[in-house]
Amino acid sequence: MSPSDHRDRARRIDELTAELVREVDAGLGDGAIAALDPGTARALASVAARTYAVAAEEGARPLSGEDLTPTDAVVLATAALRAHDLNPFDLALWFSRSDR
Repeated sequence: MSPSDHRDRARRIDELTAELVREVDAGLGDGAIAALDPGTARALASVAARTYAVAAEEGARPLSGEDLTPTDAVVLATAALRAHDLNPFDLALWFSRSDR
């Protein structure tokens, strides 16, 4: 892929993400999220996690309290740990080696 193709794809992802954020925020407000197939939430969490992992490696600004509520953060972290049969000790090891 050429640099131009990368920029075009990044721009398209930005546009789709903005649209998705609007729809999900509206769905959270009107209860539509509860009607989603659970696989949709898993797919969104998975692609978001992979995207963030790459961005973090490239120096992206860390998540802040404005990005996630404490409950959202713990629910997501717990699900990710369980998905890989990890425990809080494993998380502590990774936490201690990551940049703050």
